[in-house]
Amino acid sequence: MIELTLPMQQDKAIALLEAYQEEGITFTFKEKKGIKLYFNTTEADLDKAAKLAKAAIKAESWGSVLYFQVAPVK
Repeated sequence: MIELTLPMQQDKAIALLEAYQEEGITFTFKEKKGIKLYFNTTEADLDKAAKLAKAAIKAESWGSVLYFQVAPVK
């Protein structure tokens, strides 16, 4: 599971990560707690999953200007 700390554009981030399907890796939204969003992933390496999620958000025009953090939940 990964944790995304994002105060703005949460709906867009959820939609983006749920639609993500590269190299057989997917993300599934699990829950929201305040500004933290939690996603299950098919990637066993949670550090890699966090980096992929961050890169996907940063690649979006709306995501490149946001301040956010993505971290593995172990």
